[in-house]
Amino acid sequence: MRYTPHIYAKALLESLAVASHVEHAGVIKRFLAAVRRRGDARHIPNIVDAVQAIERKRVGGRLVEVAFARRHKKSVLDTFRTLFGKHDEVVFRTEPELVAGLRITIDGERELDHSAARRIKKLFR
Repeated sequence: MRYTPHIYAKALLESLAVASHVEHAGVIKRFLAAVRRRGDARHIPNIVDAVQAIERKRVGGRLVEVAFARRHKKSVLDTFRTLFGKHDEVVFRTEPELVAGLRITIDGERELDHSAARRIKKLFR
C-alpha cells in the first residue's frame, strides 16, 4: 500500500470540501477509481473507517467500544449509550473470554477493564 488509509481519507475529505453537493457522487466515484488503479481496493473498508474517525473527531465525538462477557438486553445497552455524548459512536461486543464484567475502550487509546479475566490474571502474577 503506497498511501495509508488516513492519507486517502484526508484526500477524499479535502476533495469533498471544495466540491459542491451536486459533484460529491462524481468525486467519490473518481476517488474509488484512483484507489483501485493503485491496487489498494482491498483497503477501502480501512479508508472508510479512517473517514469516519476524522469526521467523528471533527464534531468532537469519540469511538467507544464496550465489551461485555455475555449478551444484554436492549434496555441495558440503551442505558450505556446515555452515558456518552451525542456525537460519540458506541459499539457493543460480546467477548466470552472476559468471563464476567466489561471492558470499555475509548478511541482505541484509553481502556477501563473491569473484567473477571483481568482480575484472575492479576491474581496469578
